[in-house]
This record gives sequence, structure tokens and C-alpha cells, in this order.
Amino acid sequence: MDRDRTRAGRPAVVVSGVGAVSGAGLGADALWTAVTERRVLTGPVTRFDMSRYPARCGAEIPAGAVADLDAMVPGHASLAARFLAVAALEALRHAGVPERSRAHRLGVFAGTVMATRPILDQGIGAGRLDVSGRAWAQPDTLLGTLREVVTVTGPTVLFAPGCAAGNSAIAAGARAVAAGEVDVAVCGGVSELSLEILAMFTSLRALAVDTVRPFDVNRRGTIPGEGAGVLVLERADRVAARGGRPLARLLACAAAADAHNPTQPHPDGNGLVSTIHGCLDRARLTSDDVDWVCAHGTGTQASDGIEARAVAKALAGRRRPVVSSIKGQFGHAEGAAAALEAIVAVHALAADLVPGNVTLIEPDPACGGIDLVEPTGRRAPVGVVLSQAFGFGGGVSTVLLGKDDHAAG
Repeated sequence: MDRDRTRAGRPAVVVSGVGAVSGAGLGADALWTAVTERRVLTGPVTRFDMSRYPARCGAEIPAGAVADLDAMVPGHASLAARFLAVAALEALRHAGVPERSRAHRLGVFAGTVMATRPILDQGIGAGRLDVSGRAWAQPDTLLGTLREVVTVTGPTVLFAPGCAAGNSAIAAGARAVAAGEVDVAVCGGVSELSLEILAMFTSLRALAVDTVRPFDVNRRGTIPGEGAGVLVLERADRVAARGGRPLARLLACAAAADAHNPTQPHPDGNGLVSTIHGCLDRARLTSDDVDWVCAHGTGTQASDGIEARAVAKALAGRRRPVVSSIKGQFGHAEGAAAALEAIVAVHALAADLVPGNVTLIEPDPACGGIDLVEPTGRRAPVGVVLSQAFGFGGGVSTVLLGKDDHAAG
């Protein structure tokens, strides 16, 4: 079978480059190093005053990394716009794709939760709420800095499906590449810490005061994070023609909407079950082919239990699904979370290393039926990774990634 075709006969889509801005600093390698060194990067927020909040932690981009943005991309009132541009530049250079070229059709597919919404905090802090003409009310401005440093000759699309945003953008970019609408798809998600977000999660009583502990019996909530993750997607034959080497294959994507509750997934995890089955069916794989489930794993009481039961149900096979979440280290980077996790999945495939549940102390019996990875991680063959994300309103988006030599084509 032609390795540059999927089993359904469509062109194989591969990941040719990755770029990241995260609590570990600038760069996809910095992100992966923090994962392997098991560093917990949440701590007291320093960018603005949190003294009135009961939970005051976040996973901020280090101040030094923020300062380094000045030498890399033009200024912008929103840090998120700059995070996204820097991650995109890194990913394109990693892929060997010129960022200033009209020789290829390059499209941008970006996901976010609230776009440049943190700019609204400035008005709130000044005791006024004048949103007329403010950048936060114009989500397209989020992409302005990226357009200044990358020549975009194809479509530019911004998605806002809650915290499933990164995976939704990856799926859209993959479809555009497979359909021949673009040659290069710059796909990912972005988020910036905001008082608005912190206030919202505080009102939902969903914030941990110290540490995120996904799947732990003593988990007490999540901690907001920020950053950007970008993957460059191309057809396998295009990468091969220029002598490039893909980092991974995008085997399948699937999405669903429970439409059950404004903030919680369906108790039975119906949306997640359907997306897992959808990915496996499209890739013509079975549950036993999945080596690692990169979980949404927010550390909240309701979500983790639902996710664990849904994964156990959807991947019932000869062995329990191997599951871990990196949010214990990086917090919940909202619009950027799924994209950053997809980048970690790409690294895990290359390294044959399953990241651990770093902050897990006592697994919750209510999260049974899955094989929770020990905090130290696990050396094991990793050929297929399922990476999943939930969004408010019941949205679920799942991507299935595999080694380039794995049987997608």
C-alpha cells in the first residue's frame, strides 16, 4: 500500500514541525524537557493582583520568556497574539517551510477560548467597562501579529469551541491539507492568563489552591495556564519531495457535542466515547493499538471521573488503557491546552516514553478501569497516541497520532 495514502485512499497528513510557548518558556523542546524532568510549573500569579481571590495560582509564561518576545515578533496589546506568532515561527522553521514565501498555499487554523479578552481586564481595573472598539471584541486581531511575520496565502480561521480549541484547529487544518485546499496548515491553540478567566473559575469553585492532581482521590480543582502550541501539517508526499522527515502522522480526528450541561460533560461521557470510536474506525485501528491516552485530565471532581469511565468503556480490550495528564505540571492552558498536549504526544512517539501523572499520589477508585501512569513516567513502545479535549457546553475533540512508520498508509 502507498505509504503516502491513508487507508481510506486520501492523502496522508503528517506533522512536519512543532512550536510552543508554555510555562516552561519558549520552545517545543523546553516543553518536552519540563515533561521529562517532571517539573510542576504552577505557582502564585505575579502578573496582576490576586489578593482578593481565594485561589491565586497559575502557570504563567516566565517573565524572561515574555521579555524575549520583543526580539522575535512585533508588539501587541495582547500577549496571546505574540505567543501564537512565536510558536508559529518556530513550527515553520522546524518543518523547513519558509515563513515568507508565496510558493505554497499556507493557511492558519487557530483555536482560542476568549481571543484577546485579557485586554478587557485593563478597563475593569480602571473602574470602567468601555468595550467599544476594544481589541478583545475583535477576535481576528489575535492573528494580526502572526500575519506580520508569516505570509498567509490561504484561509485564516479562528475557532472558539472552549477548551477543545486546539484539537478543533488541528482537525480543520488536517481536513484542508487532505482536501488539497492548502499545502501547509499552521494549526494550534493559544491562551493568555486573565482576571476574567480566574474570576469565572473562582465563581464555579473549580480552582485548586495549590496543585492540580488529575485522577487523584484528593484532587480539588484545576489551575489556569497560558501559552501557545502550533503544529505544521502537510501531505506526506510533499514533505518527502523536499527530503524532509515527518515527526508523526495524523491518523484521524473526531468531534462531538453532548449539549448536556453548560460546564460539564455528559455523566456517561457519550461525546468522548463517540470521538474515540470515530478516530479508531477512521484509522482502522482497535483499542489495543492505542499505547497512550493523553487525557484532558483537569483535576476537577466531576470531569476526571467521567473521562476515566468513558475511556475505559471506549477502549475496552485485552488491556486497560494507559492514561496520564500533563495538567498537573502545566495547569489548564485553556485554548492552548490541547495543542500543547498534541506536541507532547508527538515527542512521546519519538522518544517511546509515556509521561507520568506527576502529581498523582492516591488514585481515585472512581477513576478505575484505566491504567494510570506512575508519576515517574513509563518507558514503553509508543506507536499510537489518543489525545482528547473537552470544552464547556459539552464539546469534545479528539485526535489520533501515530509514528510516521505506523500503518496509516
